Order: sequence, then C-alpha cells, then structure tokens
Amino acid sequence: MKIQIFLILLYYCYSRCAFTVDENDKPIETDRDPEIIGTVEACPFFSDQPVCCTRSQDRSMMKDFKSLDATFGNDGGGCDICGSNMKRFWCHYTCSPNQSEFMKISGRQNMTDPLNSSKILDVQMVTLEVHPQIACEVFSSCKRTSFATQVSAMASPGGFFTFQGEQAVGEGGQYIKVEFQESNSLYFDDIWSCNHNHSHTTEDETGIHYWDDFGYELHGECGCNTCEDSCQSDKILYEPPGILYGFEGTYILFAWGWAILLSLAITIIRRCQQKKFELSDLEEQKQILG
Repeated sequence: MKIQIFLILLYYCYSRCAFTVDENDKPIETDRDPEIIGTVEACPFFSDQPVCCTRSQDRSMMKDFKSLDATFGNDGGGCDICGSNMKRFWCHYTCSPNQSEFMKISGRQNMTDPLNSSKILDVQMVTLEVHPQIACEVFSSCKRTSFATQVSAMASPGGFFTFQGEQAVGEGGQYIKVEFQESNSLYFDDIWSCNHNHSHTTEDETGIHYWDDFGYELHGECGCNTCEDSCQSDKILYEPPGILYGFEGTYILFAWGWAILLSLAITIIRRCQQKKFELSDLEEQKQILG
C-alpha cells in the first residue's frame, strides 16, 4: 500500500498541465501542477483527484457534452456508447494530470472561424499526440453514427479527430493539430465497443436509468444502423447501390411489363397499317392495268 501511494505521489510530482483558461474562459498556456477541485461533473471518474481542468472548464464541458449527445448520442441518431467514449477522450484532453506529456502549445494565431468565414479569431495553437489504439477504438464506436457518415472528412480515424480539432477553433478558441504516436500520447483504458451493455442501473420516480462504468447515462442500446458490432453476422450489412437503388422492385417490374406490352401493341398496329397500305396500293395498280 505504501509503495502504491509513493508511486502515485511520484507520478503527480512529475505531471504538469499544458493549458488552462483565464477569467474570460480564453485558453492560455500554463505549466502549473494538477490540483484537486473535488467533484468534476463532466468527468465523474476524475472527481477528487488532481486534475488540470478548472471549475470553469468543467461547466463548459457540461454544456459541450449536451451538444455532443445531440450529435453523436442515441437522441441524435447516434450511439450513446460513442458519446461516452468521446466524453472520456475530451475529459482526458482537458483534465488529465499528465496533460503536458501529450500536448504542446505553440503560441497563438489569427484564424478564420469555420462557422463564420467573415470572422477572424485569435486562437491557441495546440499539437495533440493521440495513441493509435485510442483513435481506432473510439472511431470504431462512432463511425456508423448519422453525423459521422454524413461528413466525408470523418471517414477514417485520422479524419474523425482532425475534423474535431479544426472545429475547436470556433468552439474552444484552439486549433488542435492531431498527430498519432504510441509514446507520450493521450491514452486511457477500457474503450467500450458500440455493442457493450450497460454496467449498472438506478431507479427513481422517472423510471430506470442505465449507466456505464464511468458515470455516463446510456439512454438506449445502439442499433445496427449506428453500430456495426450490433448487426447480425448473417445479415448483409452493405451492398453498393445499383442503378435501381431506392426503387420498389414490384413497381419497376409492373411498369416495365406494361411498357413492353405497349411497345408490342404499337408495333403490331404499325405492321397492320403498313400491310393495309400495301394492299391498297396493289389494288390501285390492278385497276390501272386492267
């Protein structure tokens, strides 16, 4: 027990923070030590531990996570497991006590707001090193959500995180350049796959609530359309759309059948009319000769 306490203290002694926010919630560089701030509502698993995030950042994350749920969670046509994994990712980014190991701040720069091309923002430049395993596993739980499938830039693990890093310009006052390496990188254990079941339940006057191991509520299971791991192996998950993609086969056959019959009818009528004209011409010639 004493050895464990010693190792924990040693770990935190060498841990440093890389950024924080000022009184206006503007991100600024720092090299302060992690501090215990008590309960971290946005990241319950960091409560009562030394962290690099502040109370203000905790409140901001709570707001951001509501938007995240609406975008990637079950309510937004997504998967709550994806939402939970992404919350943990951004919790480690903001609160991890060893933040300086995987994050480098390189000054500030004026950049165009991706949501408003006429607006120029003063942003903090960040280089974030992410462990490849984390990138792949988080992306795997999110890649079939509605939002991820609609944005072509998010079609790969690298694109998934790079897109979010670029969007942080307007939302967080940072431009996050995401790089991938195994050492000195953002890493955490127990990424949940999108077909993972809930860990435990609670019940109150509103009903039964399902929770994962990290304090996030799961509002429902992730279905086949948002979670490839939930699809049955004997089902065809995807077929390249052909020229008739999106049309009802029965109606198409019915329409083609009538089109063929109509074409045959027109052909027969024309043949009959042509034969009639030929016979008429022959009669006229006989009369002239006779």
